[in-house]
Amino acid sequence: SNPDRTSPVKRGKWIMDNILDTPPPPPPPDVPELEIAAKTAPDAPLRKQLEIHRQKATCAICHRQMDALGFGFENFDAIGRWRAEEVVAVGQGANPSVNASGTMADGRTYDGPGEFKQLLVQDLDRFAEAFVEQLATFALRRVMTIDDAKQIKEITKASKQDHYKLKTVIENFVMSNLFQKL
Repeated sequence: SNPDRTSPVKRGKWIMDNILDTPPPPPPPDVPELEIAAKTAPDAPLRKQLEIHRQKATCAICHRQMDALGFGFENFDAIGRWRAEEVVAVGQGANPSVNASGTMADGRTYDGPGEFKQLLVQDLDRFAEAFVEQLATFALRRVMTIDDAKQIKEITKASKQDHYKLKTVIENFVMSNLFQKL
């Protein structure tokens, strides 16, 4: 998040990078910042500002997926405290309730962090493979390449037999050629 507000974009990108192992492409150079949308509708909730931002076709390509992933955490403020309403500094009237619902790229919907978590858990194999890659990146102190993909998949497959228990994942990684042949 940002220091003064949540960021569904940053949170969604983090999930794509670290949980789903499907990083979005870098933004095109002519993409306007969200602050331009904020100036257009300063009293609008963040979700509405992001909708304005997504009106540009080049932005919508990535933001449809990133924002939907990030909205699942909107009940948590910029430092992780639970919140039920979004504080809108400009404007009149009561602050709007947090809307932590979304639609995943594959069409599945969720309403709140609990349902969002359940959707992520449904794709445990994908998560486990991304976890093994992150573990290898950390342990080997280098970015994994296409040459490492087969071994990452083998470690993940071997770990599935024990339901991806952390101990098993680490043992399979340490015993793998990827780790043994530094």
